[in-house]
Amino acid sequence: MRNRFFFLYLALGLLLFNTRTIAQTDTIPDDFCISAEEYQLYQLINDYRKAFALPEIILSKSLSYVAITHVRDLAANYNPDTICNMHSWSDKGRWTPICFPSGQSKKNNIRLKAKEIIGYPTIAYEITYWSNVENSPRQILSFWRKNKVSSNMLLNQKKWGNISWKAIGVGIEDGYAVVWLGKAVDIEMETKVCGSSVKILNDASPDYKASHAKLSGNKTPIFYITVGSYNNRKDAVSAVNSYKQMGYPKAVLVERDNKIRLAIDYFTDKKEADMALKKYAKKFKGSWVLAVGNEK
Repeated sequence: MRNRFFFLYLALGLLLFNTRTIAQTDTIPDDFCISAEEYQLYQLINDYRKAFALPEIILSKSLSYVAITHVRDLAANYNPDTICNMHSWSDKGRWTPICFPSGQSKKNNIRLKAKEIIGYPTIAYEITYWSNVENSPRQILSFWRKNKVSSNMLLNQKKWGNISWKAIGVGIEDGYAVVWLGKAVDIEMETKVCGSSVKILNDASPDYKASHAKLSGNKTPIFYITVGSYNNRKDAVSAVNSYKQMGYPKAVLVERDNKIRLAIDYFTDKKEADMALKKYAKKFKGSWVLAVGNEK
C-alpha cells in the first residue's frame, strides 16, 4: 500500500546557460565545499557510468555551487502546491525570481539562471528530485536510473548520445537533490569535501594545467591572452571577477615565476591564440600571448 505521506517529485529540464555577462554574478566563497552525501552521489553517478563503459564526469565547483544554491532555495521556499515546478527560484535571494513555467519570458528566462548565479560558460542540463521519505544518495540515483529521461541523460543515450559531459555539479538539501550536467570544462581547479581533507581536482582546468605543466613535463603549452600584471593576489582575484562580470567567462589568473598575471582567454593552439590576440588588442592595448607549459 502506498504511504499516503510519501511524495516524490522529479523535474527534468534543459537549462541553457550562455556567457557571463550579468553584473550580479556571484563569486564562489573561499570556504565553499560539498557535503559527504553530495560527494557520494557524485561517485555513485560515475560508478553507474563505469558499468556502461563510460568515462567519469569531472566534478565542477561552479555547477555544484549553483546546484547547492538552488536546492537550498527549494528547501527553504518551494511550495509544491503552486503551479511553479522545481525549476523555479524564489524572491528570497540575489537572483531574479521566477515561477517556471508560467513566469518564463525573454527578460526572465530560466535558461539564463546559471549566467545570473555564477556564469557557467555554456549549456548545462538539470535533473531535480524530492522525497520526504527517502533521500539517501543511493535512493536518489536509484530513482533517476529507473526514469528513462534521467537515465538517458546520465548515460549519454538516445538524444544525449552525441554529447560529452565535461562537468557535473551536485546539491542535496532536506530531501531535495539536484544534478547539473555541462558540456564545457569548468575553470575552477578543485572542489573540497566539507569536514575532510578530500579535494576533487579538475585536471582539465586551465589553472590546473598551468600549475602542473612544468612538473609533468607537458610539451603542449597553453596560450593565454594576457592583459595585465598585479603585485598582489587579492587585487588580481578582484580583477578576474570583474572581467567575468563584464562578459569574459574565461578570465583567469596565471601565476608563474613569482608573477601574477591576468588572462581573459586561452588556447591550446598558437595560431588560434595569435588570431584572437589581434581581436583583443583592439580593446586591450598592450595585451600579449603568454605560453605556459613548454618549459624544459
